Amino acid sequence: MEHPKPDTTEYEIRRNDESALPRFAALNAAWIEDLHYLEESDKLMVAQPEIYTQNGNSVFSVHMDGEVAGACALKKHEDGRYELTKMAVDPKFQGRGIGQKLMSAIESYAKDALGLDYLFLLSNTKNAAALRLYERNGWVVNHRGPHPIYDRCNIGMEKHL
Repeated sequence: MEHPKPDTTEYEIRRNDESALPRFAALNAAWIEDLHYLEESDKLMVAQPEIYTQNGNSVFSVHMDGEVAGACALKKHEDGRYELTKMAVDPKFQGRGIGQKLMSAIESYAKDALGLDYLFLLSNTKNAAALRLYERNGWVVNHRGPHPIYDRCNIGMEKHL
């Protein structure tokens, strides 16, 4: 199995950069519509992406060549657990390790800044590239089958940090 070659292009990772929020929403809407359809929570993300930076939530964005190459959110749930969610990489930047950069930044922030020892995510088996990224980073499956809230989610994963 080939791993993507590390990208040597200069990049910057930002947390809660307001200028990145429209791109965060657009990149996520694009892949969701490509593989599924926009559910109510997705429509809210498109209309109000700033909610992903409020109330303990964070949006991480990778900036390359003056553009948002990818973005991902860390969402705090009412029960205190955090979810890695809404990861998207601009197609023209794919294959350059952007997803890995995002995952590493979020996991480090969760562990070092928030003191967390656990994260979870929800995904879909159609998204094979994302699942490979998660597995390479030590995430393990904790749920298979239909999700009670999200139509498109048929797999859940978790990681102990």
